[in-house]
Amino acid sequence: MFFDYIKRNSRKVRKENGVYFASLVISIVAFYVILSLGEQDVIVYLKTVESNAVERLLLMIPILYAVSLFFVFFLVYFANRYQLQQRSHEFGMYLMMGMKQSKLFVMIMGETLWNGLVALCIGVPISLFLTELISLATSRLIGMGIIGHEFRISWVGLGLTVFGFIVVQLLAVFILSFRMSRKEPIDLLNDQKEKSQRVLSPVWSMVSILSGAVLLLGAIFLCVAYGLAVLYLRSLDYRIFALILIIGICGTFILFRGLGSLIGAWVKRKSSSSTGLFVFTARQLQENVLHQWGSLAISSLLILMAMVCFAFGTSTALNNSATSSRTVDFTFKGTEEEIISALTSDKLTPYVNSYNVMELGNFSPIDSETSENTAARTWSGLEEAISKEKDSEEKENLLRNLSMNDSPYFISLSSYNTILTSINKASIILEDDEVAMYSDEEYSYSYDILRTALQNNPTISIGEKQYELMSTLYTSNVVADRAITLSYALIVPDAIYDSFIGRSQDPWLWNMTLNAEFIEEKGLMQAMYEVDQLMNTSGLEYESYLSSMGRQLFYTVAGSYTTFYLGIMFLIIANTVLGINFLMQQRSTRHRYSTVAMLGANIESLCSSARKQIWLYFGLVISVSLVSSVFGIWSLLTAFPSTTLSIENSMVVAIILIVFIVFELCYIWMIQRKSDEEIKKLKEIE
Repeated sequence: MFFDYIKRNSRKVRKENGVYFASLVISIVAFYVILSLGEQDVIVYLKTVESNAVERLLLMIPILYAVSLFFVFFLVYFANRYQLQQRSHEFGMYLMMGMKQSKLFVMIMGETLWNGLVALCIGVPISLFLTELISLATSRLIGMGIIGHEFRISWVGLGLTVFGFIVVQLLAVFILSFRMSRKEPIDLLNDQKEKSQRVLSPVWSMVSILSGAVLLLGAIFLCVAYGLAVLYLRSLDYRIFALILIIGICGTFILFRGLGSLIGAWVKRKSSSSTGLFVFTARQLQENVLHQWGSLAISSLLILMAMVCFAFGTSTALNNSATSSRTVDFTFKGTEEEIISALTSDKLTPYVNSYNVMELGNFSPIDSETSENTAARTWSGLEEAISKEKDSEEKENLLRNLSMNDSPYFISLSSYNTILTSINKASIILEDDEVAMYSDEEYSYSYDILRTALQNNPTISIGEKQYELMSTLYTSNVVADRAITLSYALIVPDAIYDSFIGRSQDPWLWNMTLNAEFIEEKGLMQAMYEVDQLMNTSGLEYESYLSSMGRQLFYTVAGSYTTFYLGIMFLIIANTVLGINFLMQQRSTRHRYSTVAMLGANIESLCSSARKQIWLYFGLVISVSLVSSVFGIWSLLTAFPSTTLSIENSMVVAIILIVFIVFELCYIWMIQRKSDEEIKKLKEIE
């Protein structure tokens, strides 16, 4: 009987507090998603490629879990305080009718536990489904497809999700219900009486008069923070970052502290020409802002943090969504005899499409007297062309790197053409007095300047002769991954290569590509993984394109996964605090709605007034966050490598923005619905 009563009350609580219950379900999903990271396909695979980095990432999970528990505890505490205050008259009646305080305590704890179990029953299946989608989407985002996908359940993650969620709920409600059950019936019955409006002291009256100045001061603080972020954040100086953080936070709090005066001035100006419930709506909003400016500022900062997390996560995912251009599948180091012997063995022959030597070597003059200032003489024409470009940090870095490249590498034209042919690109045709420029993709910051300079076909010196540079910059990788990284090199005709390099440097790099039919059958990643396992037993020193793919996938997971998780947690807490604050303030001033109703306003107009208040209430907080996020996100993305804009990337950003807007609209709609229900109870007085 008592248990049935608990279930009925729990159902009523869920119905009346849908916003809070939905937040609990989302928190459960977020808990499991982050705790099950180690069991997802992408991480299981990455352990075979980047094991040390993955282990360090997984060590961060308990920290994220603890931080999340901390946030969820205060979310549960704050929300349940509102719920218990709302039911204080009901609890007082229970005690008046003879219920013991201990039984009231057990009833409240039982309702909390039952609602927690219901939330788990809803949240866990969603979590399992979502983790599968994330695992597949992460691989798809980086262009790898599905690698032998296998459904997995992280039992440790599931256990910690259930344990942490239940403990946090019970602990928060234990504190609240213990206090509630210790009260006398008369205190509970009077707890719902509306408190009279506080009379401001002379000091606070003077502060209110000066609110306009406070608003201006807050705006100035924020503008200073924005300016510092735009000008200096890219330097990544922790002192500048701390200064921006302090000024920005102080500016946000001061701004919301003075915002009430702006609303008051706006109401005074509009009141003479207003109709309907305009003044009532505006004054209610003004009082919300005046009494809750601290929580509004905190919610605004949390939404700002969520936006920055989403922006950084999206940027990281898009920056690393494309691995370095695939040119060859494997690169070997060793002698010609041992490499050819291994690649032509019965074990590897079915998988090999082609293999060839990668001829490259250092250019150094034979005469020691002419070896001085080699770099200056070699790159002098190119440096002169670059010097004519617009001054920039990229230009300075490029000139410095060229001046330090005192022994430039030569790449044989025939070897590089073999690579271009394998990826279906046109071969390079060079005249006897012509060479081409090569740069590794890791130095992409200089591509624009180099391409512009090369349009003028500058000349360079090799030995005693002058050679003209082609207008095209070549960037296709000469190896599978990082066997060698050439900042800047020259692709030269074979005759020049033989003349300066020739047999003085034996070939030490060999490239191999896999059979196209085998790749089509297995998929690129699975095919390379299979061959990689065979190579492990060959005794050869080698690298594969698989390493590049795994590294980029790790960056995507580590950078975007965790920031999206934190962004979601910040967004949930900020919106829930905003919604519950509004409902609590509306409940404490419900006598005003009753008075306006008795003066002739109908319920529909009161509901419309409350809905407008909610739009403006959320809008003030979100608008301040949006303005701050424009500068914060811009500074963040300029401090780190910027995302290449493309139609696909723009669509991803647009989808995330749409999801954010839909999320906010859903929260606003749920608060408006709850507000309407509270106002419609006023029909009882008619």
